[in-house]
Amino acid sequence: MQYSDLATPDFLKNPYPVFDAMRAEGQLVKLAPKLYATSHYGFGEKLLLDRRFGKGIVEAVKARYGEGVIDQPPFRTFRSMLPGLNPPKHTNLRALLMKSFNARQVEKFREASYTISNQLIDRLVKEPQGDLVTGFAFLLPMQTMCTILGVPLSDGAMFKRAADRAAGALNVTPLNAEQLEESRKSAIELETYFAKVLAERRKEPGDDLISQMILAEEDGQRLTDDEIVANLCFLFVAGHETTENMIGNTLIALQRHPEQRERVKADLSIMPRVVTEALRYDSSVQIAQRVALEEVELEGQTIQRGDLICVFLGGGNRDPEKFENPDRLDIDRENVRPLSFGGGLHYCLGARLALLEIAAALEVVYTRLPNLHLTNLDVLPYRRNN
Repeated sequence: MQYSDLATPDFLKNPYPVFDAMRAEGQLVKLAPKLYATSHYGFGEKLLLDRRFGKGIVEAVKARYGEGVIDQPPFRTFRSMLPGLNPPKHTNLRALLMKSFNARQVEKFREASYTISNQLIDRLVKEPQGDLVTGFAFLLPMQTMCTILGVPLSDGAMFKRAADRAAGALNVTPLNAEQLEESRKSAIELETYFAKVLAERRKEPGDDLISQMILAEEDGQRLTDDEIVANLCFLFVAGHETTENMIGNTLIALQRHPEQRERVKADLSIMPRVVTEALRYDSSVQIAQRVALEEVELEGQTIQRGDLICVFLGGGNRDPEKFENPDRLDIDRENVRPLSFGGGLHYCLGARLALLEIAAALEVVYTRLPNLHLTNLDVLPYRRNN
């Protein structure tokens, strides 16, 4: 298997046959010089837990754009984001951010998810044929995030647009000069906005997440302004599209398994279990990348420091050695632990919030729209994202 096999239209539309073929080639497959991959659950889980591997965002940026860009926007923002760090900086920052996501903030997030879901459905039912993506799944995570940050909902569209453009600089395919300039301007726009809000919260703290970030303390340490601003940007980069897409993926999966959909509608209390199985069945995040922090021997191959390993989460989640009938959605499946949120030190900080939000969204949809029927599933366009 070669790296080019992962860039075909068929793979982007349905990657699972390619994951099956990759799995058949072995635990660790070399795709290109300094690039390896796995779609095995067990091997992938071990890699995610292995501290000899870390996140390689900074290294990847330097390789694509040169050493000199790392102190410039948008890359200076990425450098201070939690996913861009490895221990010990990652350890300290994660501890402080976890302090911010306290029980009160989680409960506020849950309440906002239900309230906003109902408000969006109120608008959607007035249309003869609504679009659940643009009219619901797209807006819910954006408005929920604005609510817990204590910023105007009207600013959400700006966050989303700027976050998407800024994050484009992390794509595997390098941006051209014009695109890179758009990414730079968008990062500055986000930084400027959140720096202003942060200054206001330092003068008048409230009950919002930004205020909690200011107050968070661990072993006498607190978050710096740069760290808070960078990770507020990260919340919109990482927390919007993945949740939006997972709401859509789950609705589609249940539409294609009508007998299971009817069981869900009859007993919404099982929704958390349903969401976990949907994450396994068709996750909105299909890949986790790790860089070797030292020379490592794996599966008879020497992985050099700086080499990259792609853990295909979707492949691991469909591994028949781990899951019986893996290509079937099964809401009765027991002990489901999908790889979708990564693992180890870099396990997704917002996993709990994402599960809450997706479950709330689906509960409201099936309560308010019991006769919901999704159309044109065979011709749905999928986002194609590096």
